[in-house]
Order: sequence, then structure tokens, then C-alpha cells
Amino acid sequence: MITAASCLGYSCSQNNNKKSIPQAKKENNMASSQADQKVNSFSTRPYYSVDFDNGDSGCQFEIFVNDIPVAKKIGISGAMTSSAPINSCILKSGKQKLKIKLYPNVGKDRITVSGKNSSPFSLAVSYRKDAWNHSDISEVSVFKIPAIVIPESGLPYFEKEFEFEAEVPYQFEGWADSKDLTKIPDIDEKVMSKYEEIRKLLTAKNYTAFAAMKHRKDTEMNTSFYLKPNEITEGDAFDREAFTEKNAEVQPLTNTKVTFYGDGRLVSLEDPKDKGSALRTKIKHVSADGKVKEEVIKFPILFHIPKNSDKLEIIR
Repeated sequence: MITAASCLGYSCSQNNNKKSIPQAKKENNMASSQADQKVNSFSTRPYYSVDFDNGDSGCQFEIFVNDIPVAKKIGISGAMTSSAPINSCILKSGKQKLKIKLYPNVGKDRITVSGKNSSPFSLAVSYRKDAWNHSDISEVSVFKIPAIVIPESGLPYFEKEFEFEAEVPYQFEGWADSKDLTKIPDIDEKVMSKYEEIRKLLTAKNYTAFAAMKHRKDTEMNTSFYLKPNEITEGDAFDREAFTEKNAEVQPLTNTKVTFYGDGRLVSLEDPKDKGSALRTKIKHVSADGKVKEEVIKFPILFHIPKNSDKLEIIR
């Protein structure tokens, strides 16, 4: 499914339980205040996104900015045209890395196109000059990937890296100086332990403890997307409702894979089938005619270990 796991909220449906908003506002007040002070000091608020289209190839794909997953279509066939915001993957102004991975359409073993001049995938990086200026919502393209030429027989896989320039008014340390997690011998055990810890919070519907764990992530993301206090409150209420959904069944952490991002400085636990977060719940909806429809809520998390620490912390 399409997801901007590290740049957007959870993949879920929101109910209209307004009772959680005052409590969410109180607990998120510090993150809101810190972000609000920075955002109000910015003279401009450039808002970057990736716009993509897999054309008639129907290929599956993954898109990364600075080696952070921002969008993907895995396990779903057919054409897809969409966009995803990427500001939270940009730590500071300057050169940014862009990477795409293309896989054959579902049920196929090769990426193919209908004509010689057709490209199986197109992508552009765009930005709006100021996210707060709603009278000017036009986008300017700052980079487009070259047309991808593939042989008539197709390709089993395609991967390519590019660079583009971005200018943002904020600067985060983020994971730039964090430890290289690929060099930590027991990293798999550390990751599994952290996910089990959060899974217990999810089972207990203890959003307060989880919110404290992701405080830095929330502060930086709120700043990078220039959110106003009311938007922060609404977003936190949405997160709370997803985390404490009473009818949700917490899924076991089985058949998972430890996956590294951010040039080895970030890590997550994923389901290898859809490459989504292994931390997820499932809700069964029964219609009037007795048909059952399942809804899966995924909680994307990226951990890092700061340079002067030995503990995993949520950073995105």
C-alpha cells in the first residue's frame, strides 16, 4: 500500500471521539510550544514533496529520501499516481539523496512497458514556497528523474540514486551523528526488545507512555511541517485514537525482519511481505449482511542510538 511511514501519521481510520482532544492537548503542550516558537520565527516555510507515477508498467516501487522510506506500493497491482511530503526527512538545507527501487507488477517477473519510449516510472521533487500561504498553492518542480529506458524484454529489478537541492529554515541533528547500528552485534535483540515494550503499551492502550517515547520525533516533525498548535493537537488526538482503539487486536511480532535505513543509523522492525511496520493492530468490521472486512493499523517507527548513548530512541 502507499505509505509515507516516516513522514505521516499512522495508517488508520479516525473516529470522532472528541473527548480525547483536551487530554491530548495537555500532554502534547510542550511539543506544540517548542514547534510553535520555531515555526513562527521562520520568514518562509518551503514544503517539499515527491510526485510519482508508475505509468502503465504497474510496477511495485519504493521511494527514499536520505535513505528514509517516504512512499511505496508493495503487494498491490496496477497504476498509481500520487505524492508524499518529505520535509521530515530533510535535516538541513543542501544536497539531499533520492533513491528509487522498482519491482515487477504483482504476478509478473519483469518490469515491462507498452512502448519503446515509455518509462515505467516517473518522479519529480516539488515544493511550495510557503506552506502557510494558501492563496498561492502552486508547486515548483526542483528535480525530475531522467526517463528510465528498459530493454524490450523488461527488467527483473531497477534501482537508481539521485541528488537534489533543498532549502529549509530549520536544522536538526536528527540521526546525522548517531551510531552505525549495523556495527552493533546485538542490534536485532535490542530492536525486538523495544518493539515488545511498545507492543505491551499498545495492548494496555497506554498512549501517554508511548507519547513520551516519541516526543522528540513529534517536535521535529511538527516543526518540519510548520504545524500550528491546533493542527498539532488534532494530530495528537488522531494518534491517540489509533493507539487506543478499543476494538483493535494487537498483532504478534512474528515473521519480522530488522531493516536499516538512514545509511545504517536508523532501524525498524518490518513485515517483509508488505515492508510495513511490524507494530500493527487489526480491526474486524462486520457489515449488515454478515461480511467481514479487516482494517489494519500500522504504527511506523524509526529508532536510532545517539552517539553518547547505548539505548534505542524513537527519532522518526
